[in-house]
Amino acid sequence: MNDDIFKIKPTKNAVIEHDDKFIIYSETEIMQKLRMLQKNKCIITAYFDDGKQSLLTAVIDILPAKKMLLLDFGPNDTVNKALLSSHHVIFKSSLDGVSAKFTAQKVQKAKYQGEQVFACQVPEDLLWVQRRDTYRVRIPMGIDASCLIYFENKAVQYRVHDISVGGLALEDPENNQEFALGNLLERCEITLGDHGTGNVNLEVRSHFPPGKDNPKAERRIGCLFVDLRSDVDAMIQRFIHAIDSNRRKLEDH
Repeated sequence: MNDDIFKIKPTKNAVIEHDDKFIIYSETEIMQKLRMLQKNKCIITAYFDDGKQSLLTAVIDILPAKKMLLLDFGPNDTVNKALLSSHHVIFKSSLDGVSAKFTAQKVQKAKYQGEQVFACQVPEDLLWVQRRDTYRVRIPMGIDASCLIYFENKAVQYRVHDISVGGLALEDPENNQEFALGNLLERCEITLGDHGTGNVNLEVRSHFPPGKDNPKAERRIGCLFVDLRSDVDAMIQRFIHAIDSNRRKLEDH
């Protein structure tokens, strides 16, 4: 391959000044997190010109041997040139409630597989803020995760779309009017695969209609856990950890 990406010499990254408990310094783990952003097609916002300008990009590839990170080139030539002339670029993204941030002192233009890309050194540190109450996992279709809700006249079982220790989202194929915003649904029963069943109280907080790209999808109902019992909290954490660990294993292969 004759792509000129291999002619670029790495430059030293600036250190992100934040609480050390959220900063990753391991090169292997940093590359793993960047791969996660790539595989999940996460949008990354690049801020430059002292924060006066920004553009949207995404991870195209990572070259471990060269320690280079490749990012999607922007559609606006003027904005692209402004980024390339900047000496400090801040990149921010998010994945399942996790906030990611890293910096580059210099971003260069290169060709990769015949396409123009942005290229910079893999960061020496990566801010990866995983807040306990916002980190959510989407539940794979092959896993039995459901919530039995007792309404006044009947009990209905719903599939759990995603979950965190702060709440969950239910799939609502029938647009049940009982899911009015603010409604408190008491003593619901959630079943999380082989991890068990527990009682929870749910407060309806949001409605997510089907997106334009998939109008036949089911409406989702976002619910907050109210007065979550400690044993159910522990069950949910074990379930989230199991799904997250399995996803990482799949990403590594």
